[in-house]
Amino acid sequence: MTTRADAAEAHRIGPRRLLTLLSGRAAFRLLLYGSAGVLVAAWSREDFNGYAAAVGAVGWLSMVVQSGPEKAALALIPRARRTRDQLAGMLRAAVAYVPLPFTAAAVAALLLSPSSTVTLYLLAVAYYVGLGCGMLGVAVHRALGGYTRDTVHFTLLGVGMIGLAGLAFAVSIPPVAYLTGLLALVTVLNVALLRGLPRGGGPNPGPNPGPNPGPHRGPHRGLRRVLGRTVVLMGAADVMNNAMIGTLFVELSLTAYASQSGDLYMMTLGWGFAVSVVYTVLRIYQPRLVLRMSTDEAAGVRALVRRVAGLASWVSALWLVVAGAALAGGLAGTRSLVVLGVLLVTLLPANALASFGIAVLENTGEAGLRDSAKAAVLAWAVTAALGALAVPLAGAAGAVYALGAQGLVLGLVLKRRI
Repeated sequence: MTTRADAAEAHRIGPRRLLTLLSGRAAFRLLLYGSAGVLVAAWSREDFNGYAAAVGAVGWLSMVVQSGPEKAALALIPRARRTRDQLAGMLRAAVAYVPLPFTAAAVAALLLSPSSTVTLYLLAVAYYVGLGCGMLGVAVHRALGGYTRDTVHFTLLGVGMIGLAGLAFAVSIPPVAYLTGLLALVTVLNVALLRGLPRGGGPNPGPNPGPNPGPHRGPHRGLRRVLGRTVVLMGAADVMNNAMIGTLFVELSLTAYASQSGDLYMMTLGWGFAVSVVYTVLRIYQPRLVLRMSTDEAAGVRALVRRVAGLASWVSALWLVVAGAALAGGLAGTRSLVVLGVLLVTLLPANALASFGIAVLENTGEAGLRDSAKAAVLAWAVTAALGALAVPLAGAAGAVYALGAQGLVLGLVLKRRI
């Protein structure tokens, strides 16, 4: 049986392990960004805007299938003793079966109407669901102490993505064919991830279970409920964060600035790279945080988060004032990628501080999980409302401006709840 000391040792994050994990994720993000540049050169402006609108609107779905299950795996499995394989087996089933109906719908649409907008969106949905399931798969491997799969998976994913973009440039394949290739790529990589993951089974009865321990009845309902509740509550923050981006793309597509969808997509790729670094570091250290929050060090961690929450609130409020003045002074409706980039870069510190606070709040117990979920939904609602006002007036720059509400809302809630 795995002891707490064994778990702590398995999840020790030294400099070499940290750099290895970050290098795999960084390679994936850089190749993703590079592939977008290749696609700009390969396709017409109309084709790229259509592709950007589709993937921008549904990209948050990857977080629906990844974030909650991933964080639940990293919170529950390292502390589990008798139910370790059961938890991993239930999450393995999600990786194996969740993508199937979405892939089937996309393939059917591809056969019936390969050039329609509906097919493009269905392929994007199936791809992002598969992508999220792959990220969940590597997280379960990490929760079990196997960190190598993470780096290999993301490196292969990035290489495959840039290869398909190169193919689009070389032989002029359309967006539908490109997304079909991406869907095939993530499907193959996800199947490979299933190897080495437990299939589940009954709880380990421990030594000397006695004669006739009874028939194998599968995972207990109570364990399923615990896992399901943890998945829903822990996933809320990241799902809502990504839904914010999708909502802003939809709001942009309904305005006179709809042609700026491609510009916003290019900038959110860079934003996504920076946010993914913060997200990855938080998830890498989550097992250590979980173990620490059950010791005497928990009070010190909470005090630190209260200070961080206050700082996130003030920085976000200042950013909203300064950025709002800049938009009112003549930057509204700009297509300058430099301006959009500066807005996003200056917004990142407040976002990173709030993300750290939410990560701690999620691991403070049942009440913390509920509070973090409510905060995420509130942040999404406020951002969407601000976007409904700012996007019609300022286009893509207005969408970026609306994101500034996130850090403010999360910081205020953290100050009160942590």
